[in-house]
Amino acid sequence: AEIMSWLATPLTRTIKFADVRPPETNRPFVTFRAEGNFYFVDAEHFPNKALLARLTPKHPNESAFKNL
Repeated sequence: AEIMSWLATPLTRTIKFADVRPPETNRPFVTFRAEGNFYFVDAEHFPNKALLARLTPKHPNESAFKNL
């Protein structure tokens, strides 16, 4: 996975698909978690649509704004 650091420098991380879990968080821009870290997938610019389907949840978390 290619991610951005807090200083906007690109970092490369290797993630095992077996470690991918639903995020279980209300944080914005989180698609999944792996090994305790949260990741966001930009679906519009993700080249591998088959992998995208496996990484993105079928039922997204409910909005944190539903009761406002």
